[in-house]
Amino acid sequence: MRHPDRKIRSVAEMITALKTQIDRNGPIWFRGHSKKDWKLVPSLARERKFLVAESALIKRFMQNATPHLQGQRMEEWEWLFLMQHHRAQTRLLDWSESPLVALYFAVHSPGRLRTDGAVWCLDPIALNKAANIKFDFGEEIPSFGKDQVLDSYLPSRTQQNPSKLLPVAIIGPRNTPRMAAQQGTFTINQTVHTPIEKIADRKHVWRWVIPSGAKKGIIKELKHLGFTTLTLFPELDKVADLTRELLDEI
Repeated sequence: MRHPDRKIRSVAEMITALKTQIDRNGPIWFRGHSKKDWKLVPSLARERKFLVAESALIKRFMQNATPHLQGQRMEEWEWLFLMQHHRAQTRLLDWSESPLVALYFAVHSPGRLRTDGAVWCLDPIALNKAANIKFDFGEEIPSFGKDQVLDSYLPSRTQQNPSKLLPVAIIGPRNTPRMAAQQGTFTINQTVHTPIEKIADRKHVWRWVIPSGAKKGIIKELKHLGFTTLTLFPELDKVADLTRELLDEI
């Protein structure tokens, strides 16, 4: 990896890590894991039987989601991102442009407060160069539905394309309040499902480890900074969750 693992016990220590480890002007993305040993693999690729069932999963989702879309026409990319938004298994992996968003997800998991977490850092340009995706402007990142170079990553194309393409970093319209709040970005797999931290020369990624004993303190720090459940999930059911939290403090 680009840097050795580094322990982060507070927001201040994360800021120090940002200053010392990010030495370029290009984008860096972040992803939080409540368990540090989890690999950078999308949900669909975590078991072989999920990959085999991908087409059936998509058809079932489309069948049952259509009544909720009020006649809206959807392209394949839009279906894929709708599935991801609602936590169906896909070949997408969520990232954020905000390190604080990733830190939130690394510590906010009540069942894993006694487990070390992690924030993964990704250089999306370096990842894409490993996959041989380059633009005239060096900091450009492909966008789904706009750049044809991504068409080979569509589920309908993967079985037709004999090439084994590496995962790539992609962006798209932030067309939901949640996507905007979380400053969401993605990586997507084609047929190579090796964890992102193990592909190519591994210099595109590194990790900050969150010791279990530091999680509660970081949760309080994030709350002071205004990072709550409602901040990252601006939805009515999360408003209700916050009222229940108020009762817990009485």
